Amino acid sequence: MKDNSLTYQRILFVILWVGCTFGFISDEIIAGLSQWRSAVYVCLDAMWIVLALCTVRRRTHVIGFFAMLAVTFVATCVANGMPVTFWANGVRDFLGLMLAYPVMCYFMGNNERRRNFEPALERNLIIFLLLQAVCVLYQFFRYGAGDHCGGSFGNWYSGQVSMCIYIASFYIVHKRIDPAAPFESLKNCKLPIALLFPTFLNETKVSFVLLAIYFVLLMPLDRRYVVRAMWAIPCALLLGWLAISVYTMTAKEDDDIFSLEYITEYVTIDDIDEAEGGALWAINEGIAADVPRFTKIMYLPILHEQEPGHEMLGWGVGQFKGGTGMEVSEFAYQYDWLLAGSIPYVFHILVQLGNIGVVLVAAWLLLLLIMPPAWSKGRDYNTQLMVVLIMCIIMLYNDSLRDLWMCMFLFVLLASSWIPKEEESETEIQPEEIPE
Repeated sequence: MKDNSLTYQRILFVILWVGCTFGFISDEIIAGLSQWRSAVYVCLDAMWIVLALCTVRRRTHVIGFFAMLAVTFVATCVANGMPVTFWANGVRDFLGLMLAYPVMCYFMGNNERRRNFEPALERNLIIFLLLQAVCVLYQFFRYGAGDHCGGSFGNWYSGQVSMCIYIASFYIVHKRIDPAAPFESLKNCKLPIALLFPTFLNETKVSFVLLAIYFVLLMPLDRRYVVRAMWAIPCALLLGWLAISVYTMTAKEDDDIFSLEYITEYVTIDDIDEAEGGALWAINEGIAADVPRFTKIMYLPILHEQEPGHEMLGWGVGQFKGGTGMEVSEFAYQYDWLLAGSIPYVFHILVQLGNIGVVLVAAWLLLLLIMPPAWSKGRDYNTQLMVVLIMCIIMLYNDSLRDLWMCMFLFVLLASSWIPKEEESETEIQPEEIPE
């Protein structure tokens, strides 16, 4: 049988690069491209589905994907009476979550594919990091620190680009770490570590958390970890101090961002009942409404009182889409003040798929973490812990898992966390898998 893996690999990187750069190009270089943004992303989603059809083989992954399709359809078209076209547009937000890991496992699935894919992936990640340095610096000098500094993703992607930078750098550096001489290994990783600096030019507070996780998990988790950590603490403190200094010099805020009062106000408000009034006032004043993240989650019981009957299956997928080629739903129009701004991913799921959706997504992510691929002989605990912590952050921080490119970065890291068997058959079909 002809091996088409190199063709699939090229398609994968085409999807990745078009998706990762179209935002910046249309925002800063060719403004006329903005009107084609939706069409381009629809085409990329179609290419992604075709790639998945050609590469996803494991029965478990296929069943999981179709279970998500069934639940989203029932929640959208059956329970809420939305048209099929609305469901088809909304389900695009879940294509990365459900298919990125199975596709990445295909490229890690045997020695030949892995020998081609891993070096290509590392080269592309280095280019990605270099590109973010250029794009974020340009955006910083043009707009100042803030949400405009989304790197090659474009405006309003500051949180996502910071996470992707840490994922890309961690993948490269961790692979080069020699457990017998970790500190000597770090000397050969100056470039990917130095290219973390753009994450402190866009006011993403989560970058400080990611920085700590990054350096803690670079060290091999073994009996000598504590000794290595003691040596690493001065370096981590120095880098942390530099990061805070850069952030303080570039941030537009005068408040102490590390104070308990600031952190509390950043994620919630004192009176949940005032959330709607404050957001509507901001909209009337021409200010973008952005209800704090935790306030949105805490407001859900009030929302369910106002709109009963949606606790289990939500209001259907597509509530965060529309407004360009497709009309927004009546619910999204009425509660635009609540659905705008920073969206924790758990809120994103609860609104669209209710409690059943949260259980389904949690079960899917847990399945990916506990079920090793057929070609694996063990786990890289550092990398898997990195993935788990980033997932937990996203659940409460933003809705970047609805974005295909973010899923490609996160789940290629998860796929790489499985240690491959030294010798394996080039034909990876197992009894629990389905044929091509």
